[in-house]
Amino acid sequence: MRLIGLDPTNSNTYARRVVVHSAWYVSPKIVREHGMLGRSQGCFAVSEADLPMVLQRLGPGRLLIAAKL
Repeated sequence: MRLIGLDPTNSNTYARRVVVHSAWYVSPKIVREHGMLGRSQGCFAVSEADLPMVLQRLGPGRLLIAAKL
């Protein structure tokens, strides 16, 4: 799922091809073995098993917010 940035701090999100995708390094097994998830290079990565549910919930017109805590 390709994302579109809505404010000046992320207005180039679509051009950079930032997406929601599955990744082998996002799973309970990786957390057990390494103590943390792997890291994407700017995209939103979810487990392969969870991708269909995530894409369904993030259907057209949804807002995804990410922030540093």
